Amino acid sequence: MLPEADTAEIVFGPLRCTKCHASFPVAEGVVDLVVEREAPSGLQRGLERPWVARSYERYLRPAVTLALSRRRFDRESEYLLYRSLLGTPTAPVLDLCCGTALFARRLAREPNMPTVIALDVSKAMIEEAVAQAREANATVDFVRAEAPLLPFADEALGAILQAGSLHFIADADRLFGEIARVLRPGGRYVATSYLPPRFGAGLHHRAGLYPRSEAELRGALTDVGLVGFERMVMPPFLLVKAEKPRRERHTVH
Repeated sequence: MLPEADTAEIVFGPLRCTKCHASFPVAEGVVDLVVEREAPSGLQRGLERPWVARSYERYLRPAVTLALSRRRFDRESEYLLYRSLLGTPTAPVLDLCCGTALFARRLAREPNMPTVIALDVSKAMIEEAVAQAREANATVDFVRAEAPLLPFADEALGAILQAGSLHFIADADRLFGEIARVLRPGGRYVATSYLPPRFGAGLHHRAGLYPRSEAELRGALTDVGLVGFERMVMPPFLLVKAEKPRRERHTVH
């Protein structure tokens, strides 16, 4: 993607694709790559309502977490866990399916952190995320796009965090293939989801939720070439980490 004007910061668009010559709007610094899309259904439809976006971070997210786990999670501890697993990125960091960009804002305030990008398909969530980032004086680049496709060049990203949203992705195999493509060697992928229920999987799918087991995630991430799989189980939540293999260095004698 290239801006039509030669400027360091793109506040208003459009952006154009150098290959297909398509043009995409940029407004208030948000790149909108969602041109045509089927109407959302299930829980995703609710996440695209403005009132949900406004109340998500303070009320809805803590309430859902408490209802599922029957215990409160300290937000600071949660962030520090993610941060430790992301390592030391050497290229832009992506907060994938970012919602209100709660963790993107924290990452952006870390000293020596590369560019932080927050991506979500919900326009309401992105708008709320922009407002929150401005209030927190956090510099985050916002992209509206729909996973599993990731609008980034090969090996462009140093790390990807997907906190609490992996179960919204129906085609995880395609997503993991994209993650393997856009990560730099040594780049890490960290994600959280919830464990599949013993009963009622059909109800979850009808609601647009696709929880996967540890074995399923390990196999799918391994299939796309990611290594170093680690997991932490905090029933009903599951945290996983994997990384793109580093290239071997050949010494010339």
